[in-house]
Amino acid sequence: MTTQTQSETKIPSLKDVKAASARVEQKAREVYDVLVDASVKWAGFGLGYGRTALTTSARALERAAERLATLEEKLPKKAPDAPAEAQAAEAEANATPDPNVN
Repeated sequence: MTTQTQSETKIPSLKDVKAASARVEQKAREVYDVLVDASVKWAGFGLGYGRTALTTSARALERAAERLATLEEKLPKKAPDAPAEAQAAEAEANATPDPNVN
């Protein structure tokens, strides 16, 4: 025949509870600090990457604008048929009067 003994449950003292609470708070602070440090590092990485991407895009746009300017310079120049003032005077002379205007 075997005998079973029932172990008694120890109720922690207030001192033990406060010590455990302090350890939990310390671990929580450590986890918080690690998360904040990691977040700051990731934010710095993201901002640096974004800056690099924008700088690269700006350079590409600048090169494209320079190519467009080069192409524009190579286009043949055509002199206007008539000065703008003469065209405006001719358009005014050919305009039909509006019968609704007094």
